[in-house]
Amino acid sequence: MIKSIISKAVAVAAMSLGAASAANAFVISAGGVKISVDNYDMGNIGYGFTPGAVCTNDPDACDAVSQGANGLGIFDTGGIFSVSTISSISTGEVFFTKGVNGYLTGVFGGLRDQTVVNTFEPFLNSLTTTALSVGGFVNLYLNDADWDPTLITTNPGVDLVAGVYPGITGGTLYLSADFAAGGAYAGSPTTTYTSKFDTSTTSGVGSGYLDVTGGLAFDTFNTNTQIGKNGGKHDLFLTVTYDDEGGSASSIGWTVTSAGQIKGNAIPEPGALALIALGMIGAGAATTRRKG
Repeated sequence: MIKSIISKAVAVAAMSLGAASAANAFVISAGGVKISVDNYDMGNIGYGFTPGAVCTNDPDACDAVSQGANGLGIFDTGGIFSVSTISSISTGEVFFTKGVNGYLTGVFGGLRDQTVVNTFEPFLNSLTTTALSVGGFVNLYLNDADWDPTLITTNPGVDLVAGVYPGITGGTLYLSADFAAGGAYAGSPTTTYTSKFDTSTTSGVGSGYLDVTGGLAFDTFNTNTQIGKNGGKHDLFLTVTYDDEGGSASSIGWTVTSAGQIKGNAIPEPGALALIALGMIGAGAATTRRKG
């Protein structure tokens, strides 16, 4: 009899969860989370081919070398991105899939290079450029459609400095974040983002920590569980790899395309708690009816 009661309670709970799930695009559970993204980036890369320090702890000096190379004014990096999946790091469970659960598209920018060094790599017989940046923001929106990266050369409404991009910023703000000072580079209290690329091919990697500041998912990702290079606690960690192989980015006005991951820990979304509550109510109702 007890087994029957439990089975019935579980069945009712499952139906309750199913009914609630239909009203939610996606629900993120607690634990480690990986957000996979694809980007189109516009960045200053014209720091020359002479080995040595180009500029040191001086954004104005860096600007003097490559000012205006990307049309962003004093800012050196900006772009758009689209989330392909959000999943659990430990279990592989997928919480969000692009197109199935809608679209999460965003705009990033505001990064300003403050230290740039060119280094000759004898083993690779190539020159690499390392840039340390300050500032920076990320804004992610829920939308009904995916991005259109070709607008960068055709639409006057694009303003990456202000974080405005038609078809993206018109949606509902899901998550906003700032790049975290002191998180990306050991020994520098101001660096928010590091980038290193082959000076000839513009193929490279970048990384930085993020502190969430707002949006629907603020309470979900505001965990302060990622430890930065200087020991500070942050919410998320971003890594990207980028290039312009085949000219796919430069042909439509960008510098490179990139793919990356944003990792962090999550607190269950309110929707998840609602599902649990509904399941418990359903289970309780089934048990009560059985006892009667």
